[in-house]
Amino acid sequence: MTSFSPFLKGLLLTFVFAALLCYFFVDFPLIETLAPHRKTLRSVLKVASLLIFPPLHLLVWGVAFLWARFSHAKERFILPFFEIFVAQAFSVALVRVFKVIIGRARPESFLSYDMTGFDFFSTSHHFHSLPSGHTMAAMTLAASIALLFPRFRILSFSIALLLSISRIFLLDHFPSDLFATGILGIFIAQVVHLVIKRVTSHKHEGDLSHGNIPTARSR
Repeated sequence: MTSFSPFLKGLLLTFVFAALLCYFFVDFPLIETLAPHRKTLRSVLKVASLLIFPPLHLLVWGVAFLWARFSHAKERFILPFFEIFVAQAFSVALVRVFKVIIGRARPESFLSYDMTGFDFFSTSHHFHSLPSGHTMAAMTLAASIALLFPRFRILSFSIALLLSISRIFLLDHFPSDLFATGILGIFIAQVVHLVIKRVTSHKHEGDLSHGNIPTARSR
């Protein structure tokens, strides 16, 4: 199996550094600074947050895959849309698991009750700051696009970061949560990409060995 994308590998290292920097020096001062202004542009931030709502992306990419699957003119998009949908499905499934396992206190808990740190294996909403579900959807999608359509990799991550910042201004997550979530999202998208690539490669090799050479329509 081939290694991780060099671009994503560099981005992973950047996100690790940014997450550590924010955790030790930025998180709490920034949240305290933003708290008095929480209602400013709240409606705009809610719209930005809605654009990376995880169930919405599951629906959109599931429909996109079915559309490509049953539209002969769009056959070339079947596998990319399927890969994006699978990556999104894994991100939705894993984000809840990680939230409970990690148990990081939310910004609201810090502001209202002075609760900080971690309560591992917590089922309380107050300790579900990491990872961010919305950011996971955005970063996983950006990573999938970077792998499938490399020319859009800078644009995809720029949009993902801009939309994810809304979660900080809404006081739902700390800055370090976003970068740490980005690391998880990149891993999910990359692993799904490698697995699907390996499976389709083996299937293609099997077809050739049995003399089943794909026609132009089946490619």
